[in-house]
This record gives sequence, structure tokens and C-alpha cells, in this order.
Amino acid sequence: MRRSRFWWAVVALAPLLVGEPAGAHQLTPANTQVSLEIYQLGLHWFSAVFRELSGDFLLSHNGEGGELNVSVRTDSIDCRNSYWNDRLRSPQWLDTAKYPQMTYRSTRIEFADAAHATVQGELTLHGVTRPLTLTVTDIDCDLSPTSTRRVCRFVGHAQLRRSDFGLPHGFWTGGDVVDIVVRGH
Repeated sequence: MRRSRFWWAVVALAPLLVGEPAGAHQLTPANTQVSLEIYQLGLHWFSAVFRELSGDFLLSHNGEGGELNVSVRTDSIDCRNSYWNDRLRSPQWLDTAKYPQMTYRSTRIEFADAAHATVQGELTLHGVTRPLTLTVTDIDCDLSPTSTRRVCRFVGHAQLRRSDFGLPHGFWTGGDVVDIVVRGH
């Protein structure tokens, strides 16, 4: 029983249907959301979501780890405000014309229990690659009401400093701290 719970936790890192065999599972905007939470003076300023992403999650055949790779098109950022969308795509923020991709590649995945995991990896943003830890919580696998296959959900959080990636920041352009939220559904 414990081995089975561990396996579902491994699978939950990717929003996928567990009825599929172990191996590579595709991440798409239909089953994954990557968003930014921007803070100014310690207060939540606004949120933005990336509309275009791709990636895969490769499970090891023994169910004891895997690999996570995600690529996000930076110009797909959307905060439902045309002024801020243009500003976020500009050199003042992401400089999407010069840096069209943001990528994350895991180096290690560790499970604390069936509902919690830590993913160590490297984020490449604005031409800079730095270590970034993704803390995964709320891993939940249950039966879908319309299917006999299990559906897994999760929430992942990471925090970065814009200055660590050479991104401009300041009082009028937004704070240095940005939260990244990844949701599998």
C-alpha cells in the first residue's frame, strides 16, 4: 500500500492520467499552468500567466524519481491588461524579443510523502541559468467522475529574485521578488 501511494505521488508531479504507462508525459497549456505573482514593497501587486508552454515529465521505470523539463514562451505572458502585457514583454521586464524562452530542467526529485515533493533544478531566464527549487504540495490523485482512470493534481511554488537573472527592478518597475506558481490540473 505504501509503495502504491509513493507511485501516485511520483505521477502527480505531472498533470497526467495515471492509466498511462511509465515514461515521458507531455505538459501542455491544457493540463499545466505557469504563472508569476509579482510583489511590490512586500504586497501582492499583480499576477500573470504564460499561455504557451511545453515540456515532459519522465518517470523512472521503478517509480522512484524522474525528470522534469519545461519550456515557456515568454511572449505568451498575459495579465489581462494590454498596458502591463506590453510592459512585461519589454526590456524593462522579460525582454521577450531577445529572450523568447524560459526553461526549467530538474536535476533531482525527492518525495517527503505522497502529498509533498521537492524538485531541484535549473531555471534559464533572460539568458542566465541559476538553481531553483520547486516545492510541490497538494498532490492529490483521485478518480475522475467521468472516467475510471485516476487524475492527479498538484501545486508547485518557487521564489526568485529578478536581480539574480539580470532583470531590471526598482520602485516604479516592480519589486525584486517574484513567485512562480505551477499548477497541474
